[in-house]
Amino acid sequence: QATSIDAVLKDAGLESKIMEVPKKSGDVTKNNNDLTNDLLQPIRKTRDNILHKEHILQDRSAECDMDIQIILTEGKMTAKVLAIMEKYKATSSNMMEVANPSCCGDGDKTRRNKRKTLKEVLLHNKCQELNEICYDIKCIAPRYTVLPSPEDGMFHANVRFTCPGYDMSITGGPHQTPDGARCSAAANLITELHKKAAEEEQQEDDANIPS
Repeated sequence: QATSIDAVLKDAGLESKIMEVPKKSGDVTKNNNDLTNDLLQPIRKTRDNILHKEHILQDRSAECDMDIQIILTEGKMTAKVLAIMEKYKATSSNMMEVANPSCCGDGDKTRRNKRKTLKEVLLHNKCQELNEICYDIKCIAPRYTVLPSPEDGMFHANVRFTCPGYDMSITGGPHQTPDGARCSAAANLITELHKKAAEEEQQEDDANIPS
């Protein structure tokens, strides 16, 4: 009889352990997700800070290219050339501000103090919207290239979006500022992503239609 009771208790204990496995497995999965998020946060913050500096330097390098072309095109000391020369008197101090980590997230003081139009704000939000899309689908944020167009005095940007299953490169419309050109490219990419999502949804619907 004792042996029978011991066997029952042993089986009950074994069943209890078996029942605990899914719970522990779920806890491990949850802990792993939390750990992954904790690891990603400082890396994302570091990358965002680096890209913020990169965007400022990219904007200014594009502006330099534009100003160089204007000076070469004018070929003499015109009002435009004099205005450019005046602007570059403060170049050294501005570059030091870019190199200072405390400026990350704030941007250039002149740009901060300048009141933006509603159109500019809405356009700028497209960059943030694209970043959030990348975050939601667990992809890295996009990369931008900004170039000047001396012919029309505008800036043009290209955005590269790379993610498992996606590899897209889109050009934005012309804009008066490098930042505006960058966000125009982001807006065009968001439009293309919506189109691609609609196409994938249509393909899934077609696949589910009984033959």
